[in-house]
Amino acid sequence: MSSRALKRLEKQRLEASASNSPVPEEVEEIDEPIVAKPKFNAFALLNDDDDDDDSEEEPEQEEIEEEEKKPQPVVIEGEKDKEEDFSDEFIEPSPSPQPSTTKKKSKSKKKKNKKKAQNKEKDKQEEEDHDDIDKILAELSVKDKKIHIDEDQEDMFDFEAELDLESDASPIGFYDSNFKYFTSSKLKASLPLLSIKNIKNLDADEEFKTLFGNLSNETIEDANSTTALAISPEVLQQFRKIAKLTRGWGGNDRRNVPGTSRKLLISKIRDDYLPTAQKPMSMEEINELDLNEYLQYKEDSAEDEELQFKIKREFELGVRYFRFSKINTVNERVANTKFYASVVLTPDHESLMQLLQQYPYHAETLLQVAMVLLRQGEHKSTSNALIEKALFVFDRSFQKRFHELLSGGNSELIRLPFEGFLNRQFYICLFRYISALGERSAYFTALSYCKFLLALSPAEDPLGVRYFIDHYAILSEEYKYLISLSSSPLCCTYIQWLTPGIAYSTVLAYLYLNDESKAIEQLKLAYHRFPYTAYKLVELIGLSDPLPIQESDISITVEDKITAETYLVRFPLLWNDPHKKLFLQEQLVKLFINDPIKKSKSKGVAQSIYSLLGFKNSQDDTKDIPFNLIRFVILSGENKLMAKLPEVVWSRDDILEYDILPPQRNTKINYDEHRGIMDIQRPIVDSLIDYVDQNLLGAIVQNHSSTENEFDRLLQQFQQQLEERAPPEIQD
Repeated sequence: MSSRALKRLEKQRLEASASNSPVPEEVEEIDEPIVAKPKFNAFALLNDDDDDDDSEEEPEQEEIEEEEKKPQPVVIEGEKDKEEDFSDEFIEPSPSPQPSTTKKKSKSKKKKNKKKAQNKEKDKQEEEDHDDIDKILAELSVKDKKIHIDEDQEDMFDFEAELDLESDASPIGFYDSNFKYFTSSKLKASLPLLSIKNIKNLDADEEFKTLFGNLSNETIEDANSTTALAISPEVLQQFRKIAKLTRGWGGNDRRNVPGTSRKLLISKIRDDYLPTAQKPMSMEEINELDLNEYLQYKEDSAEDEELQFKIKREFELGVRYFRFSKINTVNERVANTKFYASVVLTPDHESLMQLLQQYPYHAETLLQVAMVLLRQGEHKSTSNALIEKALFVFDRSFQKRFHELLSGGNSELIRLPFEGFLNRQFYICLFRYISALGERSAYFTALSYCKFLLALSPAEDPLGVRYFIDHYAILSEEYKYLISLSSSPLCCTYIQWLTPGIAYSTVLAYLYLNDESKAIEQLKLAYHRFPYTAYKLVELIGLSDPLPIQESDISITVEDKITAETYLVRFPLLWNDPHKKLFLQEQLVKLFINDPIKKSKSKGVAQSIYSLLGFKNSQDDTKDIPFNLIRFVILSGENKLMAKLPEVVWSRDDILEYDILPPQRNTKINYDEHRGIMDIQRPIVDSLIDYVDQNLLGAIVQNHSSTENEFDRLLQQFQQQLEERAPPEIQD
C-alpha cells in the first residue's frame, strides 16, 4: 500500500470520527490496528513499499525529515508499552513484507557500512593526528632529556677536561689514590693498547705454529700430555679411567670441563690432572654500588660525585670488574690452614709437597711449590707445569661475562681489583707464566699476556708490567706497538708511568724501523728523564774512556738505582747489534757533553698509592719507592735487582712470597639498631688468614713439636670435627 493510500484512509478515519458516521469496511478492518500499530510498522515500512520512489539513493537525513512531516496516529497514553510489545509481535507473522524487509536490511546495511567506513576513516585520521602529536611530544621529551644529559656530561666533562689539560701540560708528579688524572677520555684512547685482539694470541701453540710451520696434531698432543710431577704409569692409567667416567672432562681439544659448555681459554687439561667436577673457587662480577666502596676505601682526594662519574663513564665504555672467591668447604679450610702453617708459621717444603698431593687444585700451594722448585734450579720444567696447572684452576672458574669478554679478545674491558686475595694470586700466576713463556721463546704470546695483565688494573699496575713489557715487545718485533705505548696516556699521564725500559727501548724500536731522526729525538727525552740510566748504559757499553761526567754529578735516588737496574739486567739481550749499540754510545756521549745534567735539577717524585694507605717506610730514602716496583723486583728473582732494595724493605712483615705487600686490610662493620648487633661484612681487602680455621691452626701451633704421625692424627681429628660442624650444603 502506497503512502498516498494511507494518507487517504487516515483522512477518512478522522472525518468519520468527527461526524460520528460509520467508517467504511476497509477502514473498520484496519481501524483498531491502525491506532495501535502504525507507529512501529506501517510508517516504518513506508519507504520500502514505494518501489517507484528513488528514496534508496536519498540520504538518511531526508527520510527522517519526510517521516516527521507525516500526520501521526493518535496513541492512547496508557497503551504505549503494549504498542511496543505488539510491534515486536507484528514483524514475524507478516508474510507480505518479507522481500521488502530483506531489501531494507540490505539497504540499511550499506548505509551503516558506509557510515562506519566514514567514521573509521575519521577515527583513523584522528588517531594519526594524535600519533603525530605523541611523536612530536616524545621527540621533544627525548631531546629535552638529551639536553639535560649532555649538560650534565658537559659539566662533568669540563671537570675531566681540566684534569686533561693539567696532565697534558706535564706529567703528574704524584699519585692520587684513584688516579683521577687518568680520565675516561685517556682510558678510551688507551683501550686498543690493552687489547689482545684475539684469544688465540694467548695460546703458545699458535705462535709455535707460526714459528715452525704447521705443527702436526700429534706433536702438539704429545707436548700437552706431559705430566707436571713424577707420576707412576699405574696412577696415570687410573686418572685416564676416571677421566672417561667424568662426563665433560677434557675432550679432543683438552678444553672441556664438567658443569659448563664453555671452553677453557688460557689452559689445557693434561693427563695428570685429576678429573673432578667440583670447582676449587668461584668468580663474581662487582656491580657499580660495590665498586664505589672499593674506590671509597682508598680515596684521599676525590669527591664522591667524581668517583660515581668515573665509575659511570667506565661502565659506559664497557669496562667490568670481577673478583675470585673461595668456596667455603671443609677440605678448602683444612688446605688453607695447613698451607698457612707450612709457609708462614713453620716453613716446610716437604709438608707443602704432601699438601699438593692431598689437594692437587689448591692454587696457593701450586704457585708456592712451583717457586720452591724454581729456586732449586733443577726443576724448571716441573715448575712451569705447576704454574700452568694453577692457570687451569683459575681458567675453569671464570665467570660467564668474564669468559665472554676474554674469548672475544676484549681484555681491555676486564678489571680485577688487587684488593681481592685470589685476584692477587691470579696476578702472580700470570706474572710467572709470562716468565715461563719467555724461557720457551714464545715472546709474542708473552707480550699478549703482558697486555692482559696490565689491563686488569692499568692505572695501579700492581706488579709493575711497565718495567718489563718493552722487553717482550722488542723480542717479538712489535716495534710500532711499543712506540704507540710510549706516547700514550698509559705512559705519559704520571711521571713514573714512563719507565727506563720503555723510554730506551723505544729508541731501539725506531732504529729497527730505520727512523734514525726519531730515534735521536726519543733518546733526548729518555736522557733528560733518566740521566742515571744513561750514565750506566755508557758505562756498561764501555766504548768511552774516560766518561764525560762522573756519577757524583747526577742527582740519584734509591728509586733511580732500582729502576735503572730493571733495564740494565736486560740490556745485553736487547741491544745485541754492534751498530745499534755504537749509535747509542755516541749519541749519549754527545748529550752528556752538549747538554750536561745539572745536579740541582730535580724532577717530580711520585709516591706509591700504598704509601698513601699507610705503607710508609721509616727511612726517608725509601718511603717513596713504588710498591709495584718492589713487587716486580721480588717476583723477578734477579739477584742484582733484589740487592738494590734497602734492608728496611726486607724487614717488613708483609713481604710474603705468596702475597707480596698486600693492600692495607680493612673490615666493614654495620650496626643494626633494630636487632642491636654488629654486622661484619666481607672486607674489601681480604687475605689468607680470613680463610683459615683458627681452632685447627691453634692446635698446630701448640703441637709443633709433635711427630709427623701425631700431626697427621691430629689433622684427621680436626677434619672430622670440622665436618661435624659444617652445614650439610658445604660438606663434601
